[in-house]
Amino acid sequence: MRNPPHFTPGLEADAVARRLRSMFGLRACWYESFPFDVQLPRIEPGRIVLPATEPGVAPWRLDNGVELPVRLGNVTLGRFVLVAATPTSGVCLPSARRAEAIDLAERVAPTIADAILAGA
Repeated sequence: MRNPPHFTPGLEADAVARRLRSMFGLRACWYESFPFDVQLPRIEPGRIVLPATEPGVAPWRLDNGVELPVRLGNVTLGRFVLVAATPTSGVCLPSARRAEAIDLAERVAPTIADAILAGA
């Protein structure tokens, strides 16, 4: 597992990461800003999207975690990386909880955008 990045825009992102850890019983969870070095399976409404291989980006592995994108409109600001106790593509995460996690990411997006613009 990689070390979480140093940039965390605001205490609210930390609070969401703690909430996600608790909701899913995760081994680890953190926020990282776009662009990303590693591709991960992505939580989207009603599904998990497995990434296609891209040149110059490390391919995904089950033990790297699952991403929960943070978007404002159509702009990806960053993502929460969710690392489960056992390697997974995300399908073991209950769908109702995934929907709740998407809602959390949508609610924190404006705060993260403000922190990015402020140069946090």
